[in-house]
Amino acid sequence: MDREKLIELFEEYSDLINMGTADDAPSNYWINAAEKALLVSFPADYKWFLNNYGGGDICGEEIYSIYCLPFNEAVGGDIVYQNTIANNNLQSNKIALSNTDFDEEFFFDTNDMEKVYISVGNNRKLYASNFLEYLQKRLLSYV
Repeated sequence: MDREKLIELFEEYSDLINMGTADDAPSNYWINAAEKALLVSFPADYKWFLNNYGGGDICGEEIYSIYCLPFNEAVGGDIVYQNTIANNNLQSNKIALSNTDFDEEFFFDTNDMEKVYISVGNNRKLYASNFLEYLQKRLLSYV
């Protein structure tokens, strides 16, 4: 899946998504601060998402983003807050991207930040080869 096809998919199913706009995008300062706090470099497609949408959700399932607040004050779906303060995911080499009501967690593995994995309990497996495919699969799971 490329970015243009994802944009088309977002337009086709706009009733299922609630995305921000480029006006909501975190600055490079905040993206760099988040990467430093998490000790990772975000994949290009995740940065593209941040720069074009700022954040958003698919059928109420929030995709963690950067709230542009001090991380200890950014309660909710801030990616740093979710992975360092609310949960100590770095110890298990995870950067959570979202959670579902079915106890599914979607995440980057800090050793391979391109792919997106899913875990349910202790079961962990590959979900998508990259962040764009993850967004596509999440959206299409509700169609």
